[in-house]
Amino acid sequence: MRRSIRALAGLAFCCALAAGARAQDDTAEQHMTADPNTAVIQGKVTLPSGFAAKRYVRITLSNAHSILSTLYTNNIGEFQLRNLAEGIYYVQAEVSDDSFDPVTRRVELGRGLVVQLTLELREKIAAVGAVARPGARVISAAELAQAVPTAARKEYGLGLKAVGKGDFRQAAQHFEGALNVYPEYLAARNDLGAQYLKLKRIDEAEKQFQMVLARDPKNFNAVFNLGLVRVERHDYAGAIAQINQAIALDAGRPVARLWLGFALFESGDVAAAERELTKALVTGGAECAAANYHLARIEVGRGNTAEAARYLGLYLEDAPKGEYAEDARQLQKKIQAGAKAKPGP
Repeated sequence: MRRSIRALAGLAFCCALAAGARAQDDTAEQHMTADPNTAVIQGKVTLPSGFAAKRYVRITLSNAHSILSTLYTNNIGEFQLRNLAEGIYYVQAEVSDDSFDPVTRRVELGRGLVVQLTLELREKIAAVGAVARPGARVISAAELAQAVPTAARKEYGLGLKAVGKGDFRQAAQHFEGALNVYPEYLAARNDLGAQYLKLKRIDEAEKQFQMVLARDPKNFNAVFNLGLVRVERHDYAGAIAQINQAIALDAGRPVARLWLGFALFESGDVAAAERELTKALVTGGAECAAANYHLARIEVGRGNTAEAARYLGLYLEDAPKGEYAEDARQLQKKIQAGAKAKPGP
C-alpha cells in the first residue's frame, strides 16, 4: 500500500521533529551543515510494534520515472539518502525473507531540508485486515499464547479475507463462527467488535472490546477501538481519554493520533487537534490521509482558505474515494466560489 508524507517547511515539518529533545538537537545540527541546494533523507525502519528493525533492510529510492538508487540499512534499521534535488521521491523498505509486506512512503523535498522519515513494516496478516477505521492489528502477548483450534483459525482467516473485500457482514459471521469454536479467541473477538463498529452496531461492538480487555487489559486494539466507540457516540471527552490510554500502550500507531486529533477538534481544542493530526500525517502518510481533511477544516475556521485548499488537494490525491472525499470536494467548491466572489484589486 502506498504511503505518503509531505515534508514541507512549517508546522508539519516542525512537529515531525518534536518526538524528543535528542531528535530535535540532532536535526538542528544537521540543518546547519546541510547543503542549501540539496536535501537529505534520514530514515529508520521499524517493526509494527514501533521498535527498531534490528536487521538489514533493503531501501529503494525512486521518482515517478525510474529507480534512482538502492542501498541497505545498518543493523538497527537506519539509513541516509544524501544530495537529493528538490522534488517528489518514493522510498521503499523491503525485507528479504518475505515476512513483511514492502512499505513505500512518498516524500516531497525542498532545498536544504533534512527530513526524518520512519518506514513502519507491516505484517502480511495486518495488511489484509487494514480496512476502514480500526487500524492494522497489533498482536498482543496474550493472543500469541492462545492455543487456537484449527477450525477456529480457518474461520478467522475467512473473516480476514471478507474484511479485505469490504464485506463486513460476512466478516462478522466468520468471526462469530471462530468464537463458536473457541470462545476465548481474543483476536477474533476484537475483530468481531471492529466489524460491529463498522456496521454501526455500537453497543455490541463495545461489549466485544470489553470482553477482550477482561482477559487482556493491555490489548492495544481493544483499548483503541473502545475510543472509536466513544467517537461514534460523540462522547469526545471520553474518546480523548480512551485513545490516550491506547497511545500509552503503543505510541507508534499513527491512526491513534489521527482519531485523537479528530476528537480534540470536535471538542473545541483546535491547537491540540492540529498537533495530533500533523503527527498522524507525518508518521502515517496515506494511512492517515484523513488528517489532511481535518486540517483543512481547521484552516477554514481560521479563514485561511488558501491553506485549506492545499490540504483538501492533498487529501483527495491520497484518498480520492475516501470517507470524506465527497465532503472535501464540496468544501473545495465552496472555497473556489468564495474566491471568485471576492472583488478584484
